[in-house]
Amino acid sequence: MKNKISKEEFDNEELYCRRLGHYLKFRYCRKEHDGMPCFKIRDCWFTKIPVDEYLAQNFEIQELDYIFKPPQPKIASLVEIIQKAQSVKKQS
Repeated sequence: MKNKISKEEFDNEELYCRRLGHYLKFRYCRKEHDGMPCFKIRDCWFTKIPVDEYLAQNFEIQELDYIFKPPQPKIASLVEIIQKAQSVKKQS
């Protein structure tokens, strides 16, 4: 039986984040999304740590659905951002 990977086990590992443009430690990536892993965690970390095993041992699949869904088209993202901004403006 394999050893359990703790949530903090790889926290001090570091790599370059293409999204943010600088080096980050794994601890940031594992809780970047409101306490959940960044949606790019598998793409970024697969060469450095056993990321799929880490995710399977530390999160429920329902918690990680957003990682496995295909990305939303850019236009849909923009429409969503505009709608949120309009909603905030109406509330002010």
